[in-house]
Amino acid sequence: MTDETPNRPRADPTFEHKRHGDRKPDSARDDREEWVWVLDYLPYGRETDNRPVYQKKPLIHALGDNKLILMELIPIEGKIPPLHIKTHIGGKDEEYVERVKSRIPYDDLSHGAKLELPLVLEDYVVANEDRFVQFFSEAKPLSMRQNSLELLPGVGKKLMLDVLEESKKGPFEGFADLKARVPALHNPEKLIVQRVIEEMKGGQKYYVFAAPPSRSMMNPEEGGHQGGSGSRHGGGNRSGGRGSGRREF
Repeated sequence: MTDETPNRPRADPTFEHKRHGDRKPDSARDDREEWVWVLDYLPYGRETDNRPVYQKKPLIHALGDNKLILMELIPIEGKIPPLHIKTHIGGKDEEYVERVKSRIPYDDLSHGAKLELPLVLEDYVVANEDRFVQFFSEAKPLSMRQNSLELLPGVGKKLMLDVLEESKKGPFEGFADLKARVPALHNPEKLIVQRVIEEMKGGQKYYVFAAPPSRSMMNPEEGGHQGGSGSRHGGGNRSGGRGSGRREF
């Protein structure tokens, strides 16, 4: 995928591991989204919208570049964005997006958006290689018994120890260096994508890559467990409220 925005905002590279339930006050959050990745264009709105066709309005389902949150957008009339494109939101002269409608849970994504999400995330992880590789170089314990590396699907104690041992020799320089030094770690990019999607679905104790669901999107059986992400892509603060234009969630 071609990144059409060379001056893309950089993330805070620090990976913080916060427990499900921590929450920053509204004034302390930096959850704004200025750029999004288009996952799907819905010419007649949501698939579950039972209104007559003439009442339906187009929607865009997208991935926020800052906090990896899922969003529903109102497109500019007559504008159809290509899938996987990265586009700006919240300004006066936008190319495709008129305004942000809301943040949405994973289950509310269109079928097409769910299919495109892993593909977009794979490109996203590669495009932000330095930050995600840093996760492996600076992996921290979550508790006396668990390291943050073990949150990745398929990473057990032995593989975790192999990564930690190599990281002591020096930080990993990229995914290629990581895989060369830890041969058992076959495809770290895909492991990160799988973990991001797990966090998007909610119900996790720790959030290290994506912002947790907001309170309004919580499943009843999840009770009071709530969170929001702090620093980008590795944050683990808790999700917050809403704004307009350049949106806060």
